[in-house]
Amino acid sequence: MRTPFLLLLASTMLFACRDAAPDATKTPAEGAAAKAAPSAPSAPEAPAQPPPKAAELAAPAAPAATPAKPAAPTEGTKEPGDTAPEAFEGTAAAIEKKIPEVHTVELRSVRAGRHAAFDRVVFEFSGALPGYRVEYIDKPVRRCGTGDVVTLAGDGWLRVRMTPARAHDEAGRPTLSPVEERPKLPVLLQLAPTCDFEGELTWVLGVGSPNRYRVLELRDPPRIVVDVKHGRAP
Repeated sequence: MRTPFLLLLASTMLFACRDAAPDATKTPAEGAAAKAAPSAPSAPEAPAQPPPKAAELAAPAAPAATPAKPAAPTEGTKEPGDTAPEAFEGTAAAIEKKIPEVHTVELRSVRAGRHAAFDRVVFEFSGALPGYRVEYIDKPVRRCGTGDVVTLAGDGWLRVRMTPARAHDEAGRPTLSPVEERPKLPVLLQLAPTCDFEGELTWVLGVGSPNRYRVLELRDPPRIVVDVKHGRAP
């Protein structure tokens, strides 16, 4: 009767020893370290970022353009070499200058511009200045040679006759650049060529009223300048 009891006791002790034995696949040091090392805490998750707003994704608006200022009225530029004062007394009588007829000069350009107190007409020549006579005339204004009447704007007609001068070369080709014949200035209303024949060159200025004027001679290049005042003489 004792033998079965002893066999049962021996089997129970064998299974208990097997469960208590260390893992044979690990060294003693690894087993001890595994027991001693605490498990690493998991890293906290980063908070989710809210999606960008639509206004943040839009490109910044460009600044509004500054409205352009209206351009100031164009004033006539002072001619190179002109040292005459802007204010002048002027005259309404004829102004004349004669020169020896050495050779005929050619007219290259006619231009007009506005100044503070007068309107200006410039006759530019090649080589030298011709003689001239400037004076107010009565209607009708006629073309030389044909006698045709020239209609002019304004209540005054200032004739500028230059000699010896012409607006064409030896072959008859024009030497004059295009001219604005109606410059729309305060006093000067129209420019009209009336003669280019046998060394006589004439232009007539249609002005609002027969105001006082002056004549200037400028060089480099040679120019005859006629300034007509804006206001009548008191």
